[in-house]
Amino acid sequence: MADFAGLVTESVIDCFGQVTHELTLDYDGTVTIRFAASGVTARVDPTHRTILTPGTVVPDPIMDLAAGLRLT
Repeated sequence: MADFAGLVTESVIDCFGQVTHELTLDYDGTVTIRFAASGVTARVDPTHRTILTPGTVVPDPIMDLAAGLRLT
C-alpha cells in the first residue's frame, strides 16, 4: 500500500507481475479505481457498492477489494 492523494492506494497485480488496477481510498470514503490497461478511472461508493462514474463497469472482484478499503 502507498499513500498518494487519498488515504491509501493498493495495486492489483496479475500473475505476470503487471499492475491491472489501482484502488485509492479517498477522504470522503469513496474509492477511485484506475484500470491500468485502458487508463479509465472510476469512482465507487464501497459502502453501497455503487459505481459513481456513469458508463463504467467495475468487475465484482474489484468491487470486493474496494469494499475492503472503505472507512469503518
